[in-house]
Amino acid sequence: MPHLLIIDDELSTSWALAEGLTDDGYTIDTFRSAEAAWEWLRRGHSDLVITDLRLPGMSGLELARKLKRGRSAQPVIIVTAYGSTDVEADLQRAGVAGCFPKPFAMDALRRAVRQALAERVARRTRARSTRRTGVRLKRAA
Repeated sequence: MPHLLIIDDELSTSWALAEGLTDDGYTIDTFRSAEAAWEWLRRGHSDLVITDLRLPGMSGLELARKLKRGRSAQPVIIVTAYGSTDVEADLQRAGVAGCFPKPFAMDALRRAVRQALAERVARRTRARSTRRTGVRLKRAA
């Protein structure tokens, strides 16, 4: 069962996300700050992170950058009320799997979660195959 982290300083958004995704069979933990989630991630494991862009302290973008540098590199999905083309470019460079403006369509977010998790499984499978055989599989364009 995949494990998701939801990070938002607005309790109503965290609650809506958790409620909307729990029915899909995910285990979910919620945090009100990126720092608290980061500390948890240093000791725990998550398959995907959904975070608000603007948080007190560390932003969702900063967290995405830290996760990208990590060895497990969980996919990150951003939800924000403050989108712009500059922000979108920064998110792409940080390797963010998706960005959803608030208010977001829950069905679209659920599809993005499923897709990001499937891509993570495919990357892990390719990495295991490479380690086992020493042959790198080329990804189809």
